[in-house]
Amino acid sequence: MRPLALMTLVTLGLAKSQDINKFTIQDLTQSRYTHRISNDIFMDPCKADGFVADIALPNEELVRELTLQNLLDEALEEQPSAFELDTLLRDQPLTAVSTNLSISTFTTTTAAPHHHRDPRRHRRKGSRKSRKQRGRKKHKHGRRGRRKGETDTSSTTTISRDLRGVVGAAGKRALRRARRRGSLEKRKDIKARARRAATARKERVWDWGVIPYVIDSNFTGPDKGLFKQAMRHWENYTCIKFVEKTDEHPHYIIFTERDCGCCSFVGKRGNGPQAISIGKNCDKFGIVVHELGHVVGFWHEHTRPDRDNHVVIIRENIQSGQDYNFNKLTGEEVNSLGQRYDFDSIMHYARATFAKATYLDTIRPRPEPGQEALPEIGQRIKLSEGDIAQTNLLYKCPKCGRTYQENAANFSSPSYVNSAPPPGGEKCEWRITSTHGERIVLNITSMDIFKSDGCKTDYLEIRDGYWHKSGNLGRYCGGLRMPETIISTGSRMLVSYVTSVNQNGHKGFTASYEAVCGGELEQEEGTLESPNYPEDYRPNKECVWKITVPQGFQVALRFHSFEIENHDECVYDYLDIRDGHDENSTLIGVYCGYKKPEDIKSTTNRMRIKFVTDGSVQKAGFSAIFMKEYDECSSLDHGCEHHCINQLGRYECQCKIGYELHSDGKRCEDACGGQVDGTNGTITSPSFPDLYPVNKNCIWEIVAPPQYRITLNFTHFDLEGNNQDCEYDSVDIRSKMGESEMRKHGVFCGQRLPSLITSEGNSLRIEFNSDNSVQKSGFAAVFFTDKDECATDNGGCQHICKNTIGSYMCSCFNGFTLHDNQHDCKEGGCKHEITAPTGEIFSPNYPDYYPSRKDCVWQFTTTPGHRIKLVFDEFEMEPHQECTYDHIMLYDGTTSESPILGRYCGAKVPHPIVASNNQMFMVFKSDSSVQRKGFRARHTTVCGGHLQATNTVRHMYSHAKYGDQNYDNKEDCDWIIEAHRGENVHLTFLTFELEDEHDCGYDYVEVFAGYDDSAPSYGKFCGNSIASEVVSTNGALLVRFRSDDTINTKGFSAAYVAVADDNESNSFSYSFSRGY
Repeated sequence: MRPLALMTLVTLGLAKSQDINKFTIQDLTQSRYTHRISNDIFMDPCKADGFVADIALPNEELVRELTLQNLLDEALEEQPSAFELDTLLRDQPLTAVSTNLSISTFTTTTAAPHHHRDPRRHRRKGSRKSRKQRGRKKHKHGRRGRRKGETDTSSTTTISRDLRGVVGAAGKRALRRARRRGSLEKRKDIKARARRAATARKERVWDWGVIPYVIDSNFTGPDKGLFKQAMRHWENYTCIKFVEKTDEHPHYIIFTERDCGCCSFVGKRGNGPQAISIGKNCDKFGIVVHELGHVVGFWHEHTRPDRDNHVVIIRENIQSGQDYNFNKLTGEEVNSLGQRYDFDSIMHYARATFAKATYLDTIRPRPEPGQEALPEIGQRIKLSEGDIAQTNLLYKCPKCGRTYQENAANFSSPSYVNSAPPPGGEKCEWRITSTHGERIVLNITSMDIFKSDGCKTDYLEIRDGYWHKSGNLGRYCGGLRMPETIISTGSRMLVSYVTSVNQNGHKGFTASYEAVCGGELEQEEGTLESPNYPEDYRPNKECVWKITVPQGFQVALRFHSFEIENHDECVYDYLDIRDGHDENSTLIGVYCGYKKPEDIKSTTNRMRIKFVTDGSVQKAGFSAIFMKEYDECSSLDHGCEHHCINQLGRYECQCKIGYELHSDGKRCEDACGGQVDGTNGTITSPSFPDLYPVNKNCIWEIVAPPQYRITLNFTHFDLEGNNQDCEYDSVDIRSKMGESEMRKHGVFCGQRLPSLITSEGNSLRIEFNSDNSVQKSGFAAVFFTDKDECATDNGGCQHICKNTIGSYMCSCFNGFTLHDNQHDCKEGGCKHEITAPTGEIFSPNYPDYYPSRKDCVWQFTTTPGHRIKLVFDEFEMEPHQECTYDHIMLYDGTTSESPILGRYCGAKVPHPIVASNNQMFMVFKSDSSVQRKGFRARHTTVCGGHLQATNTVRHMYSHAKYGDQNYDNKEDCDWIIEAHRGENVHLTFLTFELEDEHDCGYDYVEVFAGYDDSAPSYGKFCGNSIASEVVSTNGALLVRFRSDDTINTKGFSAAYVAVADDNESNSFSYSFSRGY
């Protein structure tokens, strides 16, 4: 056999040849690349692990992966020595795979066949799969923009060796350290996570009550105004502060619109941006306030642990599959902070929520003492008194003070008028908020505060912003000299009043403020809004802003919303914008009406904006942003490899034809798809090994000459996805059999390497797709070609020819055996003893008609503690109502005397058949007339099941291939071992080797003293210490084995036997042989 001397890769959509082999085979097979993940894992609530009504449950696997990555990045920044890196990497050896081709022998790692990653165990009802509105928004952009002055952080430098070992072993050690210092909670079952309330977890509370936000640009001006109204509503009654996101805010919310409608996460996630989805029909004030309640940190009121004292859940009226939305939480999961149950809460369900019909109640209040009518529930109008009280407790808001959003107000210390200060002193806080473009003018009208040294103990402090870190405008005490007028530089001011026991006998202070519009703004960027925005602006106002940006820049103005009283000549209410600071500067334009003006730029670094209103007809006004503007593309440090395109307030890079933008937004790389010549080569995802770009679609079609096959071997695989549909990012691989026929090899996602793939013809099609959030490091694969000897004269094989890498092999139909010449077949017996954990079986002569008068048996045996599973892929036998003629019989045991599992004939494919133990017996019979195609079936093993303990010692094993290979990832096995009445089960572990962890949080065996996990637990076991002997107390044991998605070891073997009740605490005379 000779390797193909020439092969081509046909490119779809490209006319010219591209060299896509920027990685050699040696690069991909002799080096390892880190798995990476972007930090936008909460940007799409539709990708949640599940939902409880409108609450998105976080995907804890992604949280854990991102947290480990951040911890490892921190560790690598400390520059460990080469010895330390080798120590971290040495438990991830490369496995050699030799080929007989005349190309360089390469080293790679292969894995068991894998089509889709399994869904998470215990996936919550109401997950993405069960939402009525689902899907993804695909925006196919060939370029990516950048804010001016913004630096990219998504691209990462790749280490030449793989750090998967670090993630697997050292990473878990880092994870344990993180847990000990409280930076990461221990991973829990999704069921438990779904019931964990942010109000009981400090890390879900926003620091200092500050919630930074961003509003997607695709929302309309009225939408943005609605969101701001809802945020102001929360601010008005609590000490929560919603502020525009700046560089100092690593964690923030983004108002966005996703296909899953109205939904959000509970509390602060703490991993960068997190979305609050306001979808179609969600644009109502009360609904937005409700969704913001989840952001603040609240679950639904009816999930409180004491809810049964106040409401009745009418489950027969609940829509099918929606019961979980009414689950009650426990006291450990929800902290109601001692507040009464609140029927009036904006977080409470309405009476007909998830009802089968609108006239049916699903949740009904119980009568309250002294009340004749039942309380109303489910209002979406405003925060209730209970909502306000609970929020102020959760965020430890000062008990005195308040939020002011009015244009002007007077306020004073609580004890100023006829009231003595509290004996221990007090702390008050007044939060004054105006609209952007206004400043706050504060006057202290009287002051009588104990004068301490440096005003350390008793004082009045004014901050130029929304929180304690804002600039200090002054700290005052005493009272003989009043402070001068204090003016903020922005639209917020924080006034704090702190006293001690020394304040007794002193009155405190009085003050007044007014919000004034206009002024000189010397800053690089900012926001301007009409006074009182998003409410209607005030009458008879005149505001003049003079904006100055640094020399060498222009002032750029962009409107987000615009609604000013309309007039053809704008003589009533209007905006007057001029190119300079003087009222006689060149007029850029006068604007009114409802049409949003186009982007505006000055010619210098100055701009004058005047807003005038008359005494009648007020509208919503305007909201705009201003920024410094210049042509970054004219400088040499823009970083674009090919083309730089300047835009207002930003710039973006573009690439030449035949290239596309790297995920870092600056570099250019060969467009995915490309062409390559040679007998072998490599294919990688775009930007590999950095994060692949969003919204990408790449198609490669490898074409070899006739009678050649293409083999694809993945050396690195790291895509978003952990469910069967691979509905987010995926690689789809198909053999092209002609112009219109494709044969699918599989759709792949996740982190598990797909198995070796060989095309069925001479063409292989590879399609890569990514969506608009959560990027990973992608994939890398090597491919090579091989002549298919089976394509010519069936390779000389009489029955079946199977092509292999560098060779081929012959096999025979069932009922025949291979001749000594390894090509011909001879008729053999029809008795089969099968001990392999997996495989295929066929009727005699399949796929041709089976012979007449045939009597065949199959005896399946697998590892003790595992069950045989038989799945028929094709089935066609002579039909008969009672299957009297041709048929198969399946028995739950070793002979035809065992219990019958089924008798089958005709053309209907039987359902999958599972034995109750590790043995199954199958009989095939045909009579003298009417033959059919027969059957093709797959046999596998299923872990767990019901085991009967007797006086004879029996064994069980962790996995079917125990002794030959380690157990698999994500094992999920339950064995119930039961003894006869009057006896108990004695269980002894003979060998035991599982992944070690101090609290067995990853892989473990847990034993329960009964039939289910509600029984007492004997404990969790992991590591390599053999668990102690266990004896049941009620005749049964539940043995549970779980493994996670990394690091697997040898597993365990155990022996069990039935013992009399009176022997349960005595020594045993049974001999348990340790070992397999």
